[in-house]
Amino acid sequence: MGKATETDLPGVGVRFDLDTNAGRSVGVVVHQTGRRDLVVYDERDVDRACESVELTEEEGHTLGELLGGNPVLEHLDDAVHRLEDLVISWVKIDSKSSLAGLTLAEAGLRAQTGAGVVALVTDSGSIPIPGGTDRLHPGDTAVVVGVPAAVKAATKLLTQLG
Repeated sequence: MGKATETDLPGVGVRFDLDTNAGRSVGVVVHQTGRRDLVVYDERDVDRACESVELTEEEGHTLGELLGGNPVLEHLDDAVHRLEDLVISWVKIDSKSSLAGLTLAEAGLRAQTGAGVVALVTDSGSIPIPGGTDRLHPGDTAVVVGVPAAVKAATKLLTQLG
């Protein structure tokens, strides 16, 4: 049996890694928003991912069932509740999002979803606690905070095609 490890990623979720008997390492990052990233690590450098596949929450559940069960899901509720229902997610703003190019005030993300943008990460640096005049530029990352349902709704708006 391969060796499995669990690592809390504060503000992100939980990462589960498995070192297989064949000497390969694979992992799953379970974001607090429900998104999952399936990761295959480089054989020569286990700290480097050679392949990553983003899955929706539903796709992650389906894959888990196909692989024969989902015992790690028992830990997910506990991870979210450790922050007393507060979720933080890093969301890359899609160039085709209807919110791309708008200011935070114009986007009205908090009014629409109940989640707030507490920082913007750009190529030129970070904007902590952005104001209503700061823009949601395509390719930038919005740090979104709220209860899970609100963050999930905000993530959808920031990434959905407009």
